[in-house]
Amino acid sequence: MSSAPANQRFAAFSNRNFRRYFLGQTISSVGSWAQSLAVIWLVLEITGRSDRLGLALALQFLPMLLLGAPAGVLADRLDNRRVLLATSTLSGLVALTFAIVVASGHVTIWWVYALTTLLGLILALERPTMQAVLFQLVGPDLLPSAVATNSTINSVSRLIGPALAGALIATVGVEVCFVVNAASYVVVVVALLALRTDEFVPRPRLARAKGQLREGLAYVRTRPEVFRPLLVMAIVGTVALNFPTTFPSMVRFGFDRGAGSVGTAMSVSAIGSILGGLYIAGVKPHPRRTLAIALAGFGATCVALAAAPTFWAFVAISILLGFASASFQSVNTVVVQQATDPAMQGRVMALHQMALFGSTPIGALAMGWIIQASSPRVPFVLGGLTALLCAAAVLAHRRPPVELPSGAGATIVGVSPA
Repeated sequence: MSSAPANQRFAAFSNRNFRRYFLGQTISSVGSWAQSLAVIWLVLEITGRSDRLGLALALQFLPMLLLGAPAGVLADRLDNRRVLLATSTLSGLVALTFAIVVASGHVTIWWVYALTTLLGLILALERPTMQAVLFQLVGPDLLPSAVATNSTINSVSRLIGPALAGALIATVGVEVCFVVNAASYVVVVVALLALRTDEFVPRPRLARAKGQLREGLAYVRTRPEVFRPLLVMAIVGTVALNFPTTFPSMVRFGFDRGAGSVGTAMSVSAIGSILGGLYIAGVKPHPRRTLAIALAGFGATCVALAAAPTFWAFVAISILLGFASASFQSVNTVVVQQATDPAMQGRVMALHQMALFGSTPIGALAMGWIIQASSPRVPFVLGGLTALLCAAAVLAHRRPPVELPSGAGATIVGVSPA
């Protein structure tokens, strides 16, 4: 891999639409992370069980696993900006409902399960659309910078959101976290409305036709440069990327600390994630070597985190974990998007989001059960070893790409700027 100059590292910010999108999504993501910690703490306070937390997270991401592929077809067919306006509005209403139910004093675990499932249905369409719209915002040349820089949204918000939520829970109550999230969606709606669609990079739009989902699956299956990182993301996502379950469980049950400490640990790890995202924004990744390096670093830090003797050692190592995790996820996303034709972006990135978030229902349930049955340290060991094995497999795999038969491709209805 090679590094780009600083001006290329942040090149995506030269695009006015990307700047507005980035600002709106960052503020909204802060609210989402505050809500995530509030949900986590509600489940632990109501049930006191890590396996129930795993079930709540599984219900939130199960729709991504079941509906992610058809949602990708819609992302290739519909106006991405309008879809995001609709999903952001609905997510804000779910957050407001959460706030009302909690403030009324009638919240039960079943309310949490129902609302997280509803949120998951919205996310199933929103996630692939958010990935597909990046191409329209910046085009192919700035796409690596946009993808990696966009990944820092999650990192920056994870630095602020959990710490904010921990403070709010300790001082004014958990329901305020949901109010904050509902308000943050107002900002993202305004930012989406401010985007100039006449400056969007044209992307082929699909006509309504049969077989478009099968076409997307066939496209991935016949292109190892796309299939390989998708498979790696699915495996690592299932075993290792279960931090909303493993981090709070480790702090709560491993170190016997409260909501403030959970927020601290999750926020501090975001410092490393921000640095990782910014570093990868200036890297031109090699499809195999760079991915293997990122996987190896991620695996090693997971194992180190499992061995942390004290809470503050855990927090310190989590910075390294954040850097390695953000690097792996950013490299994986860039590798997939650069290997994908523009007309297939929605469907392929839906599969990518299925691999990342759709693996959560399986991983959250499994890790929650493992923690309940053994120790909160065990999932970090399993995740680290899995990432290291994937790194070795990526380096060992050298099968050349397979081309589709002549004439195969997407059916398009023309080019739309939105």
